[in-house]
Amino acid sequence: MKKFSRKRYGKIFLTYFVLFVALFGMIDYYADMVYNFLYFIIIAILIAAPTAWVHVKKGKKDHIDEVANEIF
Repeated sequence: MKKFSRKRYGKIFLTYFVLFVALFGMIDYYADMVYNFLYFIIIAILIAAPTAWVHVKKGKKDHIDEVANEIF
């Protein structure tokens, strides 16, 4: 079993979180801002956390790792 890297998880989580918030922000903008954006932030956290967990547990380096290292 590979060691779980918290630092890598944090970078990947933040990358996925920013990606999902941007996506939900565009959805909210085109829906004429009828939804509370806090809901989208909570949904982005709930999606990004397990997605980043699975990504790190898989152990393979992917393009998202390169993006995370460049940004954070």
